[in-house]
Amino acid sequence: MRNSIKLVLAAVIATALPLSAARAAPTPSMTRVMVVADTSDENSDLLTVAVAGTPLQRTLGGRVVVLPMRDMHDAMRATRTGEYDVIVGPAHVAASALVYGYELIGSTAGQAKFVLVGSPALKSLADLKGRRAYFPAQDSLRSYVARGLLQQEGMTPRTLKQVTYGQTSGAGLISVAGGGAEATVALESEWKEWLQTHPKSGVVLATSRDMPSGVSVVVKKDTPDNVRRAVLQWLASPDNLVPNAGRVVSASNAAPYEYVASLGLFTPSDLNGVTRVSAKQAFELSQKGARLVDVRTDREYAAKHARGSILVPYGEKSLKALDFDSKLDSFGGLAKLDKSQPVVFFCNGAECWKSYKASKVARESGFTSVYWLRGGMPEWTTEQLPTNP
Repeated sequence: MRNSIKLVLAAVIATALPLSAARAAPTPSMTRVMVVADTSDENSDLLTVAVAGTPLQRTLGGRVVVLPMRDMHDAMRATRTGEYDVIVGPAHVAASALVYGYELIGSTAGQAKFVLVGSPALKSLADLKGRRAYFPAQDSLRSYVARGLLQQEGMTPRTLKQVTYGQTSGAGLISVAGGGAEATVALESEWKEWLQTHPKSGVVLATSRDMPSGVSVVVKKDTPDNVRRAVLQWLASPDNLVPNAGRVVSASNAAPYEYVASLGLFTPSDLNGVTRVSAKQAFELSQKGARLVDVRTDREYAAKHARGSILVPYGEKSLKALDFDSKLDSFGGLAKLDKSQPVVFFCNGAECWKSYKASKVARESGFTSVYWLRGGMPEWTTEQLPTNP
């Protein structure tokens, strides 16, 4: 199944690229489309193939690059950088994009709830402290919701004794029933079906609100009218039928995504011992001798960076949480910076934890003047401050 999906998606990319670059007429602009598959959800692969396989290039009448994305961490990053004109993906990817300059244009119908399920011995969410849990991949929608529900109770994954991150969603309920874990996350509908054949195998500790199910389609707010019309026409195509979810239809009600975004792993608004600054303040500090430190990846820095900034990548492996374990991360470049010089750390905005972690590590390492640009490159770009290239 996985191999066949990869072949189909590879074919989509091949057919999406222009057949010939040599044309007498002016070359139409490139439209970039990212189609996201949630690796922990088998249905998401089917959704992705169905949506990516529709004739969007023919509808647009121009050059289209469709990129199937299975790296959820990279997909969430891309919602903040705005490098794609159209994004098709699960609710949390769409919710993040809506925060960063996109607007909802279509979705599959339907709502869904998620539940945190615990072993029968547990009575409340607080009882999970010091217990073991099984969640799907860290950036999957299910784990995204699970962490959000924990945060509402003032807890993080590190509050638990152990969290095993697997590749499938179905293994969670099996693990709880077999004693391998004491909690997991599941669709409410899956839990109810499971309970019919496995009575008294667990209890619901927390339930999310209704959330958009299936896939959602967002476009950048400055998308040209002809591309917007083409995407709407694409959505209305009779071929655009998604397995297990129905047809993708035009949609504009973004309200349900506000709740999804509220579950997201946003960095805190403040950090003790560190001064939070705006992009304009960061620019002014740099003019007075402060060092602008970009902690994103080499690729992101090469694509666009704040003029005068230096690249000191933060290798992030720890959880996106207040109590992250910096020992799991790599930030060797910090040792090359002058601890007596003011430094301003930044990355990709409020959902990106790298600059938060870098600021905290720098403060704990003895840097005397640490600033944090929480809005990162998105805010720097919005303020039209100088960039390279």
